[in-house]
Amino acid sequence: MRTITSLVGATIAALALVGCAEEATPEPAPATAADDVATQEPPAEPEPQVFRESMGLFRATDPATAELVALLDTGVAALDLTLHVQDEIVVSAEPADGAAGSVDLRFFFDGDEDGLLAINVPEETLTLGDVEAQDSLSTLRGVFDVEASSGSGVDYVLTLTGEVPEAESADEERCGEEDELYADAEALADDPGAYAEIRERWTDSPRMWWAVKATAHSLAEYGDVSDSMATACAIYW
Repeated sequence: MRTITSLVGATIAALALVGCAEEATPEPAPATAADDVATQEPPAEPEPQVFRESMGLFRATDPATAELVALLDTGVAALDLTLHVQDEIVVSAEPADGAAGSVDLRFFFDGDEDGLLAINVPEETLTLGDVEAQDSLSTLRGVFDVEASSGSGVDYVLTLTGEVPEAESADEERCGEEDELYADAEALADDPGAYAEIRERWTDSPRMWWAVKATAHSLAEYGDVSDSMATACAIYW
C-alpha cells in the first residue's frame, strides 16, 4: 500500500509539473485588424484610360475638342493625339506659362480667336511632322498632370508624369481606301450625329480618321473635298 501511495503521489506531482510548464508557455496573441492593415500593401493607382484621337481643324464641328477639354478638366490626362502641325502648333521659346522646354499648342477654329484652345506641353512629348518630307501631321503622347491656367491665353499647362506606348496603326494599309474615306466624309458632313458610328470604323487609323473629319468639314463649309487625304497619306505614296 505504501508503494502504491508513493506511486500515486509521484504521478500527481509529475502531472502538476506538466501543467505548470504548459501554463508557463504563452500563446501567441490573435491577429488584429490593425495587423492586417499593416501587412497589406496600398492598392496600386489605376492606369488612366488613354484618349486616342485625331483632332480636327475646327472646334465647332469636331466633338473631340469637347471630349479633350472635359478630360483636361479632370486634372489627369493620358493622351495620344494626332494633330495638324501647320494649323495647330505654335512653338514658344519662352512660354508665359509652363516650364522651359515646353511649347504651346493652339487650336484655331473658324478664325474665331475667342474659340481658341491653347495648351502648354513638354516639348519632348510632341513629335512634329516633317513638312519637307510631305508630312504635316504630328503627335502628342504622354500621361500628364493638368493645371488650368488663365495667364497669357494658355488654358491648360500639362506636366509629364508617364509614358503612353505608341499603338499599332493600319494607316499605311488604309490609305488605299479612298472611296471609303469620301463616303464617310460625305455621311459625316450630311449628318454630324453619325460621328460616333463613323469614328468607330477608323479607330485603327488615326491619320485617315483625321482626313475623314477634315474632308467632312470642307464639304460642309465649302462644298469641296480639299486635299486632306493627301495630307494624311503622302508619306506612304
